[in-house]
This record gives sequence, C-alpha cells and structure tokens, in this order.
Amino acid sequence: MSAIYKRGNAEVRANLTPMIDVTFLLIVFFVLVSQIVEVENVDMNLPEPVDALTQPVGEDQRAVINVVPDQSDRIEGYRVGTNQFPYGVEGVEALTEHLTTMFRMNPDMVVNLRADRRTHYQWVEPAMQAVVNAARRTGVVDMSARINLVVINED
Repeated sequence: MSAIYKRGNAEVRANLTPMIDVTFLLIVFFVLVSQIVEVENVDMNLPEPVDALTQPVGEDQRAVINVVPDQSDRIEGYRVGTNQFPYGVEGVEALTEHLTTMFRMNPDMVVNLRADRRTHYQWVEPAMQAVVNAARRTGVVDMSARINLVVINED
C-alpha cells in the first residue's frame, strides 16, 4: 500500500546569501582600489587648462610621474608609483632606468607628469628629459615618448 503525502502550498523565499557575498566582495574591491589610487597621488594644486587637447589613457598603458614639492621653491624629488627618486643627477638617472624598464615592458606607454602649479619648469624639465632618454634606451627604432602634463579638468 502506498501513502500519499500532502505538502500543502509552496512558499516563495528569497535566498539573500549570494547577494550578501557579492556586497562584501564589492566592499573589499573598493577598499583595495582606493588604496592603490592614493599611492599614485601626491597632494598638489594642478593648473587648469583652457582647451585641453589630450584624452585620458587606459590605466594599463600609463605611468604617472609626480614632481614632489617641498616647503620652499624646490622639490623633494620624483615619484613613480611607490618608487621615490631624489632630485639630482643620481636620482634622475635612477628614474631614467626605471622608466626604461617600464618602456621595455610596454612600448606604447604614455607618461602623465604631475607637478604643482607653483613648481618651476627647472624642476619639471629633468623628469621630461628622463622620459625621452628612457624611450631612446629601449633600442626600439621609431620609439617616441608621449608625455601628458596633468592639469585640473573642471567639467
């Protein structure tokens, strides 16, 4: 003899576990990304362009050089990511070597150069020269360095 079990009406329930998991993953992602972005940025008062001719470049094809100002009219040095290079012949040479390595890994790399509004050109020019020299040292025949001077975009 067989028995028939009656279950009654079906209930609809939402399983919130996957949604909570995704929410926690998003929180972890944004915390990590915010820390990575903070490493590249130095607090500066950037110039404001009238008519900017450049377009933003993808994150994987760029390097950011910060000309780190000090309290006087001089600079502390240059920073690329977490690497700090002091101002002077040795520091600029080390910066050139670091950029050469980066250009060899990514020949299409674009360099964004950030300097404070009150920083004089005499402190920015060695960084620009280091980028040009690094592009030449790669050995690629038609290699040309592309440098963007970073400014405030007030859109």
